[in-house]
Amino acid sequence: MATSVEQGFLFEALLYESQNALRAAPWRTPRVLGSAREAVRALRVQVRTAHVLGMTPREVERAVEWAESGWVHALGLLNSGTHCGFTVVLGSGAVAEWRVTPVRYLEIRTHATYSPPRTRTSRPELSS
Repeated sequence: MATSVEQGFLFEALLYESQNALRAAPWRTPRVLGSAREAVRALRVQVRTAHVLGMTPREVERAVEWAESGWVHALGLLNSGTHCGFTVVLGSGAVAEWRVTPVRYLEIRTHATYSPPRTRTSRPELSS
């Protein structure tokens, strides 16, 4: 078994019920991405398509502006080891937040293989 400590970027998309809510529910499965560029790309794609969540026109404008130019700053922050994110208030009053956090994680690799037991291909003869 081999182990190694890897650098990755935890990407989360969260939804708060209101601006005052203390707990958020993930609306996308959190995942660890291999590079800052990959994490920022995922963030840009989700921010660009977030209008389906019911963003106000002003928030849509902010999101597009960030996706077109603000991501450069986010990439710099991640490469320096600092987290970054983007938050919008939806028309319903709920809050959508995307965040990327640099993380170190332990990768465990095994070289073990599994071979299922062999099954008989011929049928047993029935005696009369």
